[in-house]
Amino acid sequence: PARIQQTFIGNLSNDTFLPFKVGDEVTLFAEQHKLNQFNLYFQDEWRARPNLTLNYGVRLEINPPGTTVGGSVLRSTTPITSSSAVTFAKANSWYDNDRFGVLGPRLGLAYTPDWKTGVLHKLFGDNGKSVIRLGYGIAYDTISSFQVTAAAGRVPGLLVTCSSTFPFTTATNGCAAPPNTTIGNNFPQLLAPPTTKPSSFLTLQPQLFSNAPPITVFAPVMKTPTVHQWSLSVQRELPGGFVGQAAYVGRRGNHLFMAYNINQINSDPILPSYLLMQENFRRGCNPNGVGARATGLTCVNPIPASSIPLLSIPGVTASVVNSSGSLSEIDPTANAAGAFAQRIEDNTLNAHLRPNQQFSTITYLDNSGDSTYHAAQFTLRRRFASGLGLHLAYTYGKSIDNQSVDPVGAASGGGLSTTNSRTPTDIRNFREERARSDFDRLHVFTLATAWELPVGKGHRFLGDAPGFVNQVLGGWSLNSIFTSMSGEPFSVRSGFRTSNSAHESRADVIAPIRADPQEVPGVVGPVVFPNANAFRVPAPGSNGAGRNIFNAPRYWNLDLSFVKVFPITERFRLQFRTEMFNALNHPNFDNPRDASVGSPSIQSSVFAQTCCATVAPPSTQTIIQTGESARVIQFALKLQF
Repeated sequence: PARIQQTFIGNLSNDTFLPFKVGDEVTLFAEQHKLNQFNLYFQDEWRARPNLTLNYGVRLEINPPGTTVGGSVLRSTTPITSSSAVTFAKANSWYDNDRFGVLGPRLGLAYTPDWKTGVLHKLFGDNGKSVIRLGYGIAYDTISSFQVTAAAGRVPGLLVTCSSTFPFTTATNGCAAPPNTTIGNNFPQLLAPPTTKPSSFLTLQPQLFSNAPPITVFAPVMKTPTVHQWSLSVQRELPGGFVGQAAYVGRRGNHLFMAYNINQINSDPILPSYLLMQENFRRGCNPNGVGARATGLTCVNPIPASSIPLLSIPGVTASVVNSSGSLSEIDPTANAAGAFAQRIEDNTLNAHLRPNQQFSTITYLDNSGDSTYHAAQFTLRRRFASGLGLHLAYTYGKSIDNQSVDPVGAASGGGLSTTNSRTPTDIRNFREERARSDFDRLHVFTLATAWELPVGKGHRFLGDAPGFVNQVLGGWSLNSIFTSMSGEPFSVRSGFRTSNSAHESRADVIAPIRADPQEVPGVVGPVVFPNANAFRVPAPGSNGAGRNIFNAPRYWNLDLSFVKVFPITERFRLQFRTEMFNALNHPNFDNPRDASVGSPSIQSSVFAQTCCATVAPPSTQTIIQTGESARVIQFALKLQF
């Protein structure tokens, strides 16, 4: 073996590393995160008049800040983005609440019109077949325990990794080297815990970006995520057993949870120097102005290093700015000022391009989220009668926000990356992020039917057929679910970090264009843009066009089921079902943001492609958890008694 590595858990309450003994037992248990929630409510219904009913109530929600039992809560003593050293110290909770408790009122009204004459009488009548409903309420969100775990798991000193490489004479982080070094000498399976105490890690020294650890923290004061919701609907009983309804539904979200990298490296301080070095690049010179940047090029009238302020900073040497990596970032076709700024932070601490140089990524959980939703909703329903039931629904709506995901994510880091849609392009201006939600669909249409075929005993056709004929032709029913939706919105990325190191910028749009799925020779599946000619890389320091300004291909799907009932006796009957998900085997192609072969980056060789894994119908999730998108047929046999 060439290396031994072990990660130790620090118990910061007694300043030792686990495992340790409790009595005669060895334990790894150190912390238990705890969030209490206290909810009280009052609700009443009052029938003010025979045709007017009021529902009203209020909730009192008290959600104290998260704490840790059996271990210490540690919070930074100064703002996490402070330029001075940030120290972590014991505290009573992981964050403070802005309010002790919140009140959530609810109010509902149902009114049956009773107009005798006039236009309203013609519209609604006086026979009690119409209902007008109004509703308003305020709802609140609570912090998930996983978010507390995410923050607690990144406290400096909680996790310390010891590592030793052959010939195993030393180990990292003050850890002891293993005593035996060969398999023949009983090669060790454990390392000794670090000799330094966990508390010694609570104040870190500034480090180069690639060497600095990440961290997850809450805002010092967490506000209460609040959603105002309201609706107005008119329902009318129609001939033939139908009921129709038209409704307006609205939502307004304030102080919603967000996650982002608050330690974003920005190129603004070095942008003037970057532009001068980029000009040297255009003139065939190295960025520092000394010599040609490639064999066969001539350096023409270079801008001297003395005129480029960045080059006077200790650590920003010619080897740094003239390296192949720097050349690819300074190249005018890339304009990657944000990536170049990170390169500087990887080579020197003297430029101060990130707010806190003790850490790399600081995943910050706060309440910067904001959303609105407005929709017109129409439904037509026929109660199941005479062998036929039907439900039709159509929604015309729009959802707007500045981040479309819950910040818990799939990992403690909040799921942030330089390319995904959940990461803000630039945290200095969340107004640039305000746009249609990632999940927004302008039109959503659903039709569900249940039809018991009028054939066989007791039905219109073959009602007196003999038993054998009835067993074959009678007792059939056909059910269907048809769904059609507009495509989700997506952004086109430039492929380069032109402004900051945290995220690629969006591409500039330089010609009128829309996402129009089309076939391209030699490409499997639709392509939403024929090429990248309508886009370009933004200028250094800028973030490009708006978020989610293009629409992906629409989605539609048909599910069918055929059910046959075989009567056996008065008490027993056998039901045979054939269920077809995506019955027409119709492919619904993803947008380039989510496609398995496809990318929304104009630098990608598969730009704008949507192949090849199609979107799975949600209904198949109950059958094949992988979300098989092709046609799935399921057979079932059930004995009923």
